[in-house]
Amino acid sequence: MSRFLVLMYHMVSEPKERRDARFACPPALFERHMAYLVRRGFRVVSLEEIHSALTGGLSLPDRSVAVTFDDGYADNYENAWPVLERYGIPATVFLVTDAVGRTNHWMEGRGFSRRRMLSWAQVREMSDRGVSFGSHTASHPRLTELSPVQVEDELVSSRRVLEDGLGKPVLSFAYPYGLVTDAVREAVERAGYGLGCSTRSGFNRRETDRFLLRRIEVYGTDRVWRLAQKLTFAMNDASPFYPLKYYWNRALARWIGKGS
Repeated sequence: MSRFLVLMYHMVSEPKERRDARFACPPALFERHMAYLVRRGFRVVSLEEIHSALTGGLSLPDRSVAVTFDDGYADNYENAWPVLERYGIPATVFLVTDAVGRTNHWMEGRGFSRRRMLSWAQVREMSDRGVSFGSHTASHPRLTELSPVQVEDELVSSRRVLEDGLGKPVLSFAYPYGLVTDAVREAVERAGYGLGCSTRSGFNRRETDRFLLRRIEVYGTDRVWRLAQKLTFAMNDASPFYPLKYYWNRALARWIGKGS
């Protein structure tokens, strides 16, 4: 295993407000993303397979990538799941457990649209058909602003609710807003999770801290060429000129090295 990528989505639906555009990937575009992964020979793996690889029990194939969704929007069931099943793609959804069957309350008053979240019936149906679920805390707080006791409660209670609701162990966790400190990371490990997903971009390797896995955020405005560039360079932002600049700088560095 040389390296692997983890993709991060949120909503799979049309944006309703201007600020939704970053987080809401239109369903037709999402399908083109998944078709691209399959067509270009990426090996889409589960977080469970990644955990086995990082803990020594499994070797990941080349060009491995995992697909994850943060928050647990109802459109993940309605629009994303049928596409995932059609292409045979495993995925993990990180749930805000207090929001199951409710709405995205943490986004209220910030210019985002109000969205329905997954119900427990939808979560169980998806879980029974192979979708994995992880924790995104109980209430989607900024963990770095909470006391140690509050952090522990968010981590432990959400995991317990998920395991009770699903009837199976919960392996993975994703940090709300990507906010994490050493203390928060250690609390995630103590709470019994096996993996922690950040929002820091980059490739993951065997030596990567499995509680600080890097993820590539896929924006709702990312056309397929942008996704391709993000997969190539393991970066959140993409531009038509970045590859030219990247390869020019590499060529320049080699030329300077030969002359030294």
